Order: sequence, then C-alpha cells, then structure tokens
Amino acid sequence: MREQDCTRFGTELDSDKVLVDTSAITDIVTKPKWDAFENNHFAMRRRLVGIFLRVSNKLISRLRAGRRLKKLRTWIENNNIRSREDMRQKVAEDFKLA
Repeated sequence: MREQDCTRFGTELDSDKVLVDTSAITDIVTKPKWDAFENNHFAMRRRLVGIFLRVSNKLISRLRAGRRLKKLRTWIENNNIRSREDMRQKVAEDFKLA
C-alpha cells in the first residue's frame, strides 16, 4: 500500500519564471511612511471619540434649543403678542414678577 502512495503523484518540471518583484523589499525599507495613524490605534480611537463628542454635543444643543423655542412660541401665543411693542411690555411685566 505504501508503494501505491509513492507512485500516485508524478513529478512535473515547469520552466515558468517567478513574477514577484524582488526589489519590493528594498523599496519598502527605504521609503518612509508618513501616515501618523497607521499603527497608532489609540490616536485613531481618540479621534473617533472626539468626532462622536462634537456631533453628540451639537445634537443635544439643537434638541434643547428646539424645546426652548417651542416653549417661547406657546408663551407668545398664550399672551397674544402680535408686535415688538407687545413683546417689550410682556417681557417688562415678566421681569417685574421675577
């Protein structure tokens, strides 16, 4: 059975040439890489956290401003304010009450 295993495959000689560029190793070694984030995983994560914080702060402030604007509009409608003079009077009254 072992003899059958040895003769099962035949040897072939091929005269094809290797297509891999052998000078690539010297190019990689000699050329510096200027990518600051290539292997600095902490800096990449810190940058992403910074982006997330900026976007989330903007979103939170817009939501708060929207809620405040809604309250101001309902206050204006409830007090029947139609002009700048009406607004000045109501603000002065509200300031006196506070």
